[in-house]
Amino acid sequence: MKYMSPLLLLLFLACNADKDVVVEGIDHQIIGKWQSEATKISPGGIVDWTNVTKGPIFEFKSDNTFELSKSELCPKAVLGTFYISEDILHLEYFCDSKSSDTDYYYWSEDGKLILGLIGCIEECSYRYKSVN
Repeated sequence: MKYMSPLLLLLFLACNADKDVVVEGIDHQIIGKWQSEATKISPGGIVDWTNVTKGPIFEFKSDNTFELSKSELCPKAVLGTFYISEDILHLEYFCDSKSSDTDYYYWSEDGKLILGLIGCIEECSYRYKSVN
């Protein structure tokens, strides 16, 4: 019982009303440059990978920022921030003074980075190869 007061005080001090977003951190496997090499976009049926020539390049940096060389949504390079939480890659980016965010499931397969767009009714996956 004599330890109860210090313990309660410690718990009170440790709790804070301001909740920070819990971020699992950076998956160091994702840090680096990744060039799109194939897409798997389904219009409503089973599809296979379609090769991409000179695809856009993602560069994920250790300070949680990224650059995308080009995008369908933005004609110029896209700058943004990212974090990973529970196997989901969250991207927040800026283009033409507008900010937006996109979430992807991500995984590695045979040394390739695969991004699967969350919210896509059919399959919307993008495969990237490492670029030195």
